[in-house]
Amino acid sequence: MKTSLLNLCLGLILGLLFVPVARAQAPANTWVLAYQLPAKGNALLSIDRFDRVYLSDARQNIIQLDTVGKVVNTFSPPIQGHIAMAEAWNSAKITVFYDDRQRVQLLDRFLTPLGLADLRDYTDGTIRAATLAADDRLWLFDETTFKLLKVDTRVNRSVYENPLELVLDRRQHDITFLREYQSKLYMVDRLAGIYVFDNMGNYQKKLPLPNLTYVGFAGDELYYLSGNQLHFQHLYSFQTRTVPLPEQALPYRQVLVGDKFLYLLTADSLLAYRRR
Repeated sequence: MKTSLLNLCLGLILGLLFVPVARAQAPANTWVLAYQLPAKGNALLSIDRFDRVYLSDARQNIIQLDTVGKVVNTFSPPIQGHIAMAEAWNSAKITVFYDDRQRVQLLDRFLTPLGLADLRDYTDGTIRAATLAADDRLWLFDETTFKLLKVDTRVNRSVYENPLELVLDRRQHDITFLREYQSKLYMVDRLAGIYVFDNMGNYQKKLPLPNLTYVGFAGDELYYLSGNQLHFQHLYSFQTRTVPLPEQALPYRQVLVGDKFLYLLTADSLLAYRRR
């Protein structure tokens, strides 16, 4: 009996001693700076499946960087235009939307031109947002006709049109971004939130996340930058989480999350962090 009581007391003492140590050694969501580059006047565009990042410079050239910050490819268009969107997640094609010229440029993974689509061939309206669909067609938001369009550049025709009067407020909206992901189309309205459609263009729901101009996707979550913090929301359970960002160079203007890297852009620098 005395031996059992002694062992119990020793167990309690050891437990109290080791609990703080276990908590102190618990893994933390920390980042290690991999590299930092001057990037004044640059904008973060996209990230591909190999954690390579894509920037645009002041002349609207597209720069591809590898994971050590080395420039591996550059695309300089023969006619300059304002890059409203670029998407590199498709492993075969990189999509670049020039809103001022109303054109979509397709590039391969080496930034070699594959084709150029003039969006004025499909509508007399003004396209505010565009993205590549999984079936190699283009999703377009036509602000003039207030429609969601899907066009096939191979046959030069519109294959789908969805009037949006019942979904969006025509008098008060600011569509800034389109992206198809996991068979859903996400439309970002800076004034209202994110509208979600299926891959046929049928409206499904609205995510009340206003004051955003861009969202990224990682696994089964979407993410966005707000208040110098990285916010995640699960696409199906809608659970949210917040990840604190390194405080080395606040404030941040843009963020991209890769498999192993986190890219942050300030007013004058690009910082690449590797997950610890």
